[in-house]
Amino acid sequence: MRKLAVLNRIVVIFFFLTFFADLSAQRDTLPYNRKEEIVYDSKRYRKYNNYLTFGFGKGFSDVRRIDQSYINVDFQFHLQREYFQVGVIMSGDDFLRNNNLQGHLCYGYRIEKEKYNLAGFIGPSYSYFVTGTTDTAGVTTIQSHSVLGGYMCLSAVYKIKYDVGLGIELFGDISAEQKQAGARVVFFFSGAYRGIKRGFKTKPK
Repeated sequence: MRKLAVLNRIVVIFFFLTFFADLSAQRDTLPYNRKEEIVYDSKRYRKYNNYLTFGFGKGFSDVRRIDQSYINVDFQFHLQREYFQVGVIMSGDDFLRNNNLQGHLCYGYRIEKEKYNLAGFIGPSYSYFVTGTTDTAGVTTIQSHSVLGGYMCLSAVYKIKYDVGLGIELFGDISAEQKQAGARVVFFFSGAYRGIKRGFKTKPK
């Protein structure tokens, strides 16, 4: 019950933050320009860009006796100004000892600045996992599960460079047969870099 209460808090916080961000966002009224660029540290970067995140962390599942270890890979891409996420998560009692495989396709909201990247995504998921039960005779029966659910994540990344960063991500996955939530460290790599800004000189501080 305690773990389920923690999961509920994560869900409430996630929806509150994404709802607030949507209300406070000021949409650009200018026509969309896919080649729009900014200049940072004498280099050119694409304003609308795709990025990759991967990471590892810890969490819980209500069908497991111990905390689980999670590894994820996500690709975030855009269609004009709208952002989407497609990714996979592997988890188990220890890293690379997997008993759960999950895939998701989500719609999200992103705020990118020179030094940070904030994003939240939500959408459907598909999970395949196994569980085991042991009877009084000591015989263990393995059962497989295949189920649709809902996935959500909220990430905050500090950029070491404009297109490289390190951050923290909160996540949750809910289905009729399993509920999961946790946190992980993620590495951030974007495809924003376009080259050196020729003839541009950084202003002295």
